[in-house]
Amino acid sequence: MSNVMRICPHCGEANLLDSRFCAHCGADTQANLAASGQNNLPAVIGRAALPVLVGAASLALSAGWKLLQGALARQAAQPPAAVKTNPVIPVARRPRVTVTIRTAWTVGDSSGKWQKGQSEQTIEFGE
Repeated sequence: MSNVMRICPHCGEANLLDSRFCAHCGADTQANLAASGQNNLPAVIGRAALPVLVGAASLALSAGWKLLQGALARQAAQPPAAVKTNPVIPVARRPRVTVTIRTAWTVGDSSGKWQKGQSEQTIEFGE
């Protein structure tokens, strides 16, 4: 994954996002920011995290569902003491499903410099 860099408004060189002064020309890279003290990461990065969170929630739900199915299957395998003719109903197996999430982002600044990036996550469900 690529690093998010801040473009110097004076010379146009890329600097680390948390550095106050440009490593190339020494200009103050945060002087012209509208809201200093707030998080300066672009809102695009926050939205890019949404597919990852959705994937993690899906994995958690899938794991919980498998645990519940296993518990129900074990309970069905042990008939109650009074009824010995209770048939065990097999749990249907689901096919393997693969989900691929691709995220692309573009960030620009007031001087016209643009940076692009992309990422891909693959999540597998099923047995």
